Amino acid sequence: MIAAPNAPRHRLPCSFYLLLAGQTVSLLGSQVTFLALPLTAIELHNASPFETGILLACGRAPYLLLGLLAGVLTDRFSHRMLLMTANTTIALTLASVPLAASLAGHVSTRHLYMVATVAGTATVIADVAFLACVPTVVRLPQLVQAQSRLELGQSAALIIGLPLAGWLISTFSAPIAILADVASFVLGTMLLPWVSMRPVRSTLLGADRRGVAVDGSIISRILSEATKGALLVLRTSRLRAITFATGTLIFFYSAYSAVFLPYLTKDLRLTATAIGTVMGIAAVGSAVGALLARLAARALGLGRVLVAALCTSAVGAALAPMCPAPGWLAIGLSQFLLWTGQQMYNVHQVPIRFMLAPPELHGRVNASIRTIVWGLAPFGALLGGSCGTLLGSRATLLFSGALIAMSSGWILTSPLRAVRTPQLQEGHAELTFVAEAPPRR
Repeated sequence: MIAAPNAPRHRLPCSFYLLLAGQTVSLLGSQVTFLALPLTAIELHNASPFETGILLACGRAPYLLLGLLAGVLTDRFSHRMLLMTANTTIALTLASVPLAASLAGHVSTRHLYMVATVAGTATVIADVAFLACVPTVVRLPQLVQAQSRLELGQSAALIIGLPLAGWLISTFSAPIAILADVASFVLGTMLLPWVSMRPVRSTLLGADRRGVAVDGSIISRILSEATKGALLVLRTSRLRAITFATGTLIFFYSAYSAVFLPYLTKDLRLTATAIGTVMGIAAVGSAVGALLARLAARALGLGRVLVAALCTSAVGAALAPMCPAPGWLAIGLSQFLLWTGQQMYNVHQVPIRFMLAPPELHGRVNASIRTIVWGLAPFGALLGGSCGTLLGSRATLLFSGALIAMSSGWILTSPLRAVRTPQLQEGHAELTFVAEAPPRR
């Protein structure tokens, strides 16, 4: 086996920790909406698994429709400006739910679908812009370290946010609890002006700084530039493998998620507080996955860890409906395994994108991956909701959870399977992988 020199360790800059703080605070509040929005539909309208699937699909559909355009915007305009605009839009949209509940005493299903769609549209831009701004705040050798910190911040937000969400919903009602998410986006936006970001050279649209196209129509130029990121993803074997593996994971996890809350509330009759506790246990698994990811990669190699993480997620997901006495503790432990695997996988799969793409294409590459990955999510959610109505929640959870293991097939059949250690070098547009030596004949 060929050993690669370890990348030099550098102290992460203060701006990164400001970015991390803002992201963590926003994620903390988002856990409230994650529970409160579907619970509002379930409590006020007795929503079926199919209806909760539609609600989830409304939040994910904008990735399919606007993902590539978000990449063009991210590579063209200020990441800070896009993040602040998107966060403000999300805050205002979410605020309409508690406002309607307070003034009218009722929140319609149509209103909830609209909120999920508008907030999902703004989230597309925020997600792509945030991913692209990380390598402008930290250096290339720090990307895995930075991603590990981001995943730990997300895990901390989940550990605190999900039980907090359960308490807020039980105390104030699901619609009113969403105000906590509104406040978190406002606070996160206030930190962004203090984050120092390096400028990235933009070559988009053949335009001058006023945005006027020099040649060709503006629409054709936008489409041309948008497809560059998608073509790079599809033509690069390692990027293609990690994209389709993540897409398969998210597709079946979306089907799983569409029936998970109805299963907990209707089949197991868990309270909002118990559900928050279940998700809090899951979030501890998320933190464990983020902490173990780098150690596991050093011991087993990157390719094996990616496969092991995806299979661990599948096992955890399938255990939930198989528990003989499915109380909140048993369900929580199954979700602990599910989220441990997912987070371990995410710590490594996100930096691979930055390592294999040139900086000026980061926005479009991330947008292309998000379009494929999250564009599949609405179909997964609708499939899960339909199966939940026809087959029942328990059977749908079992099948969709087990099928998550299929995502590891993309890694096993790609060059990533043999990758031992990624060699990070500042200034390189592509990542040089140091793989295991082929067996001697």
